[in-house]
Amino acid sequence: MFCDGRGERDMATSDSKPKCELVQDELKRRLHAREVVDVEEARVKVVIFLCGVNMYAFYGRDIREILPSFEISWVPSLPEYLPGLINVRGDIESVIDLRYFLGEEPAGGGNRLIAMAVRNDFHSGVMIDAITDVVDIPLSTIHPPLATLNGPARDLVVGEIDYGEETISLLDIGKLAALITL
Repeated sequence: MFCDGRGERDMATSDSKPKCELVQDELKRRLHAREVVDVEEARVKVVIFLCGVNMYAFYGRDIREILPSFEISWVPSLPEYLPGLINVRGDIESVIDLRYFLGEEPAGGGNRLIAMAVRNDFHSGVMIDAITDVVDIPLSTIHPPLATLNGPARDLVVGEIDYGEETISLLDIGKLAALITL
C-alpha cells in the first residue's frame, strides 16, 4: 500500500491506518518537534570559595578580582573584622575578615586570598582561604536558604546552590556591606 502525491491510498488491506498516513503523521510530528525552540534559561555566575572549613559562594557580578596574599597595613582602633587596609594600584581599600561573620575558624597556615568586592558604593577586600571554582549556574538552581539556618552566617545568606555533592550557602555582598556600615 502506498500514497500518491495527494495522500490517497491505492488500496486498503486492513481496517487500521494506512502506512502512508502513518508516515505522514510521523513527518508532521518531527516537523513540529523541530519547531520547538530550546530556550536558554537565565544564568548567573558565582564564585565558589573556601572560608575556614566550609565552602561558600558570592555572585560573580560582585567580585571584581581575586588578589594573592597582600601586605595588610594595620590601623589602630579598627573593629576585629577589619584587619587593616591594602593598597591596590594606588587605591586604599579596607580588608574584611569574612570568617568573623561566618563563625569560621582559621583553616590553617598559608596565605589567604583577597576577593575585591564591589557593590554600588561599597568597595572592599574580603579575605578568603581559597577559590574552588567560578561557574555559571541556572537561576532556577538557587534555592531559598533554610528557615532553620542558624549561626552567624544567617545574616549574609541569600540562597543555597548545589555544587557536586555539597550544598553551598550563597552570600550577599550587599548584606555584608550593611553589617559593616551599621
